[in-house]
Amino acid sequence: MANSETGSPDTTLITLFAFSTYISILEWMKTQLKFSFMLAVLILLSVGLFWDQAYACDETVIIDSVEYSVTELWCGRVLDSTAIAKPEQLVQLPQELTYEDYRIYVLPVTREAFVNMAATALEDSVVLLADSGWRSLSFQRRIIRNRMAAGDSFDKVLNSVAPPGYSEHHTGRAIDLCPSEARFAFTETYLWLVAHAAEFGFYETLPQDPKAPLTWESWHWTYLPVTDSLSIK
Repeated sequence: MANSETGSPDTTLITLFAFSTYISILEWMKTQLKFSFMLAVLILLSVGLFWDQAYACDETVIIDSVEYSVTELWCGRVLDSTAIAKPEQLVQLPQELTYEDYRIYVLPVTREAFVNMAATALEDSVVLLADSGWRSLSFQRRIIRNRMAAGDSFDKVLNSVAPPGYSEHHTGRAIDLCPSEARFAFTETYLWLVAHAAEFGFYETLPQDPKAPLTWESWHWTYLPVTDSLSIK
């Protein structure tokens, strides 16, 4: 019987060639994977850049001759110029209905509706006192300027203050009630408004809503009768 030999030169060469080919394929695959990963990263970065550019807010406001970009929170919420009340269109609220007899001005239709609502509320032993009404664009700028002078950045101020041209107070229809702070939501006044304000055309336009981008302001109510075309921000 003939003896068979293992590890003949031909077999060894074939094995070495196969192993070398296998290693080459692995190296090629690693290179391809690295290239694919880098390509995917570049694509994601490009898409992100395109997205930012496509959806970046191009709205700006000017304060003290400095142009500031409006934050995403307020982007697209600028008021139509026709919705901004002019001083000559305004009337003063009865001072007995304002906090510390403030001089607060609103549109005539807002005044009439608020006076009627306050009278009805008083019948239920609820006192409505206005803390703020119409604000000019310059007054809104002053609010932001003072906050920035106190050390806040423009973007931080806009977390709680509307840019000039974006506040419902410019319309002469918005009224802040006293106390104009978070605890208002726990008052009898707020509960009464939730139950009855709509009967007089007033709505809580900055309501408590986890999905809403703007901060809840329970004291902020705006006169918006059903026939009104003014968009709520």
